[in-house]
Amino acid sequence: MNQMSNFNPEELKYYALIFGVILLVVFLWRKAVRKVRKDQEAKLKEKSGYRPATRVMTEKPAMTEEQFNKAWKSLSYLILLAGVGNLYMAYTAIRSATQPDGLWVWWVDAVFSILAAGAAFMMWRKRQKLWVFIYFILLLVPIFLFMSIKGSPFKVGALIHLFPLVLLYFALKPIWAGMKE
Repeated sequence: MNQMSNFNPEELKYYALIFGVILLVVFLWRKAVRKVRKDQEAKLKEKSGYRPATRVMTEKPAMTEEQFNKAWKSLSYLILLAGVGNLYMAYTAIRSATQPDGLWVWWVDAVFSILAAGAAFMMWRKRQKLWVFIYFILLLVPIFLFMSIKGSPFKVGALIHLFPLVLLYFALKPIWAGMKE
């Protein structure tokens, strides 16, 4: 009766393929609609004799120190949340490694997750781009390791390691220019 109990993880690749095809269709559809609108606007402008003035590209003004501090205060907690997520990943990796059938891969994951949590804290504390790159590299090692090993738990582990990077992106995108080199 329960359909979820009959879920086959082997079918996951087919679901991913279907999702990818649908995403591609939506992307191409939006691109085609934009092109048609652009062409229609160009034809309308030609008929009416409208000639737009040349556009002058204006530079986006740099953030002031006050604006940066205000944005940092509100967004930097996402960096700490990513660090806490790394500590949780380290906890689950150590728990998996200490099982009787634990693999060495989990120890590597635990070490790099703890180092990434430390780098996230240093990034939050120092406000330097260097720590962003260190954090990024420390997260990529387990992701590449998990992606190179066959097995569903490792692929899921690699996907889980991507979530702190998403948090980092949303936290740093608006304030990247104001960070120290």
